[in-house]
Amino acid sequence: MRFTLKHAALAAACASAFPAYATNGYFLPGFGIRSEGMGGVGIAYGRDSLSTAANPANAVNTGMRGDLGFAVFNPERSAATGTGAGGGSFYGFDGKVESDAKYFLMPEMGFSMPLDEKLHVALAVVGNGGMNTTYRENFFMSRFSSKPRDNTVGVDMMQLLVPVTAAYKVNENHAFGASLVLAETRFRAYGLDTFKAFNISSDNDHLTGVGYDFSYGAGVKVGWQGNFLDKRLTLGATYASRTWMSKLDKYRGLFAEQGDFDIPENYGVGIAVRPVRNLVIAADVVRINYNDVASVGDRGPGAATDPGGGIPAYADPSTKLGLDNGMGFGWRNQTVYKLGVQYGVNNRLQVRAGYNYGRSPIPNDQLTFNTLAPATVERHYTLGFTYKANDNLEVTGTYLYAASHNQSACGQNIVNCVQIGMHQNMFGLTLGWVLDPGAGEMEEYGDGDWAGLNFDGWYAGLGVGQSHYRDVASSIDSEAAAAGGSASTSVSPLSEGWKVYGGYQFNKYLAMEGGYTNLNDAHANTTITAPSAGSLRTNVATDAWSLALVGTLPITEKFSLMGKAGAAYVLPEVTTHATGSASGATAAAAIGHDSYRPVYGVGASYALLDNLNLRAEYERFDLKHVNIDLLTAGVAMKF
Repeated sequence: MRFTLKHAALAAACASAFPAYATNGYFLPGFGIRSEGMGGVGIAYGRDSLSTAANPANAVNTGMRGDLGFAVFNPERSAATGTGAGGGSFYGFDGKVESDAKYFLMPEMGFSMPLDEKLHVALAVVGNGGMNTTYRENFFMSRFSSKPRDNTVGVDMMQLLVPVTAAYKVNENHAFGASLVLAETRFRAYGLDTFKAFNISSDNDHLTGVGYDFSYGAGVKVGWQGNFLDKRLTLGATYASRTWMSKLDKYRGLFAEQGDFDIPENYGVGIAVRPVRNLVIAADVVRINYNDVASVGDRGPGAATDPGGGIPAYADPSTKLGLDNGMGFGWRNQTVYKLGVQYGVNNRLQVRAGYNYGRSPIPNDQLTFNTLAPATVERHYTLGFTYKANDNLEVTGTYLYAASHNQSACGQNIVNCVQIGMHQNMFGLTLGWVLDPGAGEMEEYGDGDWAGLNFDGWYAGLGVGQSHYRDVASSIDSEAAAAGGSASTSVSPLSEGWKVYGGYQFNKYLAMEGGYTNLNDAHANTTITAPSAGSLRTNVATDAWSLALVGTLPITEKFSLMGKAGAAYVLPEVTTHATGSASGATAAAAIGHDSYRPVYGVGASYALLDNLNLRAEYERFDLKHVNIDLLTAGVAMKF
């Protein structure tokens, strides 16, 4: 076990270079997959080592354990200007664009242990949050370029926290904790060259397109927990100082205070109630002071009717980007409300659900800069479970859905009418090695034996990888030719893809499996030369619901080969933007419409544990004239 935990911790620390992307502003809803299954609560209730990032006092309840997991985060972000946002455009761009980067891997790890009956320590490596967009059509560049795709625009920012925690149990009912929170920020921006022409930066050479930059810093977090009414009621409170970060020197012409981007102060209170032993109801209220950090909270371009045409730097040169009072994203402070419920079904299974609400921190008159970071979502719904495979292993899974929320306004300088929006999905899985359970943890499972619920033969899994759209260019060109035209199409065919599935294993050779697959999207640019000149931009996004028979051929006790064949209800969504003689119907006819199509594939499976398999698969989905290949790797858990 020591060997496993040592190498798991090293792997997680290395993997944490991957960015995390957030939902409460740019903060994650909660710390850890388990917490997020309950809406992100963690101030008054936490049972894994990652919960010490929410409240350091949680360390007295976690026992001796290690946790290692990851989440697949799927934020769908868009920006529209001009008539696509309900009006005209000042500088020529007209339409809606979606961010290309849609899937991100977010690892996490933690460890906690008691030093004696009163003093406990913990270490966690968690994502705090981030922002990311990759727009292939540059709505800022259109005034100066007839080809909006010439210059991609976007930002990429992630923040990693490493709280080093000590907690002290004063008596049976009260505990205090404190963490030294080490932090890292990684950032880059690109495609903002138009801002140089507007003369709104104090240093154009350090405004955009200079690659990744890193900053490092530290802060402190303190917390308290108290138990009342024979431990049926727990209250908690936390305070996290501002995390003072070194400057992002490469972007001293973008962020206020010469590249400063501190992590804002935040604090909160929580309550957890246990009406019966195996039922927990918890709620948190958290305040995040975004407005206190100049690069985030200072106002950026607003309404064109404001002084200086809505750009503060025109009315007051001391507010140019990068200066001490430089323009920012205009975010206001945010209050987040979290509610979670957990129920111990039996002596192996806990299920949980949660709700998280935080009003968007973006004012409607601050949308110009926030096209780059459309952190608009407000309502989050979560489901989760923990399955106790044996005395030492817990498997925890969570699904989060952040409902779509758009914000729009007209009269914004630079872009005039603009609409930004986002919705999100997240799937997470964490393994917990419990060497010595914390106080009360085992009591929160149910009394009934697992045999009372027979899930023998059933399994569920998650796969993440890459989709490849084939024959898109030739199909569009053929449809154009059939309509009497002449066309030439280029395609960006590769994108991320993922799937979730469940199945029943009849025997070691045969299973029935169904699930949902997101094949993401592909982009095509078509140049029409006859009968008259024109162009067509096409985006196709595809989802599928499938049902298939899966055959398994055991090669060794742990390694097997797989093959599958079945049918899928495929739902392609085709969006087009045409100029000149081009017709969007050409692309729609080439791709096909909602229909039942065959799906088949091959793969391999390796039994990592008795009830946990690693799987790698290749699948093909046949549309009308287009084939989509999907390569995935993931895990399947047997119940």
